[in-house]
Amino acid sequence: MKNILSYAAPLLTVCALQAGDNNGFGFQATVARPAGDMTSKDWMDGKYGYGVGVHGLLDLGGGIALVPRIDYTRYKEDQTLTGTLGLVKEEAKIEILSGGVDLNFYLSGEARKGFYVLGGLGYARGKFERTYNPDAIPGSVAETKSSLYLQAGIGLNFTPNIGLECRYQALKFKNVETSVLDVPVSREDINCPSLQATLLVRF
Repeated sequence: MKNILSYAAPLLTVCALQAGDNNGFGFQATVARPAGDMTSKDWMDGKYGYGVGVHGLLDLGGGIALVPRIDYTRYKEDQTLTGTLGLVKEEAKIEILSGGVDLNFYLSGEARKGFYVLGGLGYARGKFERTYNPDAIPGSVAETKSSLYLQAGIGLNFTPNIGLECRYQALKFKNVETSVLDVPVSREDINCPSLQATLLVRF
């Protein structure tokens, strides 16, 4: 988290302080539909995630803007399954803290006005927690991993201060470790792409 904030905080500050009607900063609330490995019963079983964040906007002119952003997204899934030794309770949680920069291109030729397309990249840290079969042979995952991500999407500003985005984020964490009785037994790559809908409020 410290690394993300150390890079993103100066960009957000610049966006907030730059002169110009179209520059600014704001907040976002996100609903994320997971794909990839997070649709399996071992993890989120396709359950939606929810997130919040902050962003800035720096108008470069000609309908092009840089948007540094920080996002926190949380997924959680609890379920009880029938296993060979009886009922098995599983609890899984994934928390993703990400920071990056988007490039927005506004078709109107003016930042914060109308429809736009976006592309971005950044750095994410994922915290994985999972416990299962606690009454028999307990297994668990407790790992924090880092990865780069890419994202692309579209957006629409209803007003200069309120907008909506839909984006696809490609993200994959490598070598997430699973333990049984606190002994590491396996490592796996977890593919965590998501389709996100985001409400933006900007000042």
